[in-house]
Amino acid sequence: MKNDHPRHPASFRKRSSGARRLFGAHTALMLVVVASLAGCADVPTKDAGPSRPPAATREEAADGVTAALEYHRLLATAAPAELASERAALNNAPATPLVLVQQAILLSHPERPTNLPRALALLGAVAAQRTPDAIALHPLVRLLSDQLVERQRLEATAERLTQQLERVGQQLKDSQRSGEQLREKLDALTEIERTLPTPPGASSPPAPPTSPRKPPR
Repeated sequence: MKNDHPRHPASFRKRSSGARRLFGAHTALMLVVVASLAGCADVPTKDAGPSRPPAATREEAADGVTAALEYHRLLATAAPAELASERAALNNAPATPLVLVQQAILLSHPERPTNLPRALALLGAVAAQRTPDAIALHPLVRLLSDQLVERQRLEATAERLTQQLERVGQQLKDSQRSGEQLREKLDALTEIERTLPTPPGASSPPAPPTSPRKPPR
């Protein structure tokens, strides 16, 4: 199979950030799963009709999947400048199935602003193609699509929880502010009441009783 994907970045430095480890954690699993699925790709049969699309051979499937997974592994350790360089290289590359898959992987990278809907659209475009190089990538495309859909669901849930926490926090701030304002009003009323003059004719409080004086002896 012809290697039509763009050149990888010249140097990728290993990093230990949690986001990159999460991004590359499934590479080995995908390699095992997709390689087994690629081995089950359709092969030409004598009974196949003339309208049946050409099937990918096992070698083509292995080459395409290996190239895509290697690209996924390299991006997991890429620096931001290298990611920007890759984006420019892919934008100028022919829109082959492998390049579309690479663009989807890059768009889902956690170290840059993600665009999961666009990544899913690119994977869907590859899934709709019936050329041999596209068919070779279909198992990987399905696996990546499932992962991105799950990421979308988790990110939407996290966004909803964040908004709820922000609303609760704002409500607590509003309650504290209302309590402080009420306390200030009560203190002001108490101070005004203390400084008011005694009204005329108001009865004075009774004097305490005194004990009778004893006559001198």
